[in-house]
Amino acid sequence: MKEPIEKSIDLRQQRGGERHFAVHESILEATVRLLDSKIFTDVTIPLIADEADCSVPSIYNHFPDALPAIFEEVAMRIRSEGFELNQEKIDKAKGMQILEESLRGLCETFVSHRNLSHAMFSYGNYAAAKGGWLPDPAVELESLFERAAKDEELSASPQELAQMTAVIARGLNHYWALLGISDEEYKKQFAQSAEMAVKALS
Repeated sequence: MKEPIEKSIDLRQQRGGERHFAVHESILEATVRLLDSKIFTDVTIPLIADEADCSVPSIYNHFPDALPAIFEEVAMRIRSEGFELNQEKIDKAKGMQILEESLRGLCETFVSHRNLSHAMFSYGNYAAAKGGWLPDPAVELESLFERAAKDEELSASPQELAQMTAVIARGLNHYWALLGISDEEYKKQFAQSAEMAVKALS
């Protein structure tokens, strides 16, 4: 009788894990929908719970730090989606074209999630003052510059170029969020931010 009992426990654990994953995903997807349609300061835990069709305690079970943790995971998900958008082109690209295609996909994703992106940039500043939120994209950019360096000589180290690119891109993000630049001009300049970094460090 021991084996059937163990299988029953395994099945319960599997179903529990699947339910946990489903609720976690529903919370994130609900937050994306809300941030795409509202000002981020209007998005609350009860509102997310209602949109996700789960309880407020369930949200705190998944995200003990509440909104900062939810916003961070949503932001990282959108950023990852952006970096992967042009993956087929990135895989075929050489040198600095690798960075251009990666950055183009990232800014196109930001534009397609306009309100959410503006929330990321605005909330990022607020949260950074309270301990740092939204990990720097320089980590992903550095690995892309390392790939580019195999095809052509760069003006500085991948780490330096990644940090400079992140600074330039961050400035463009905020300028666009403040409506100081059109979508098309933003996408054009953002895609070229790695080239700008190379020239700045030449």
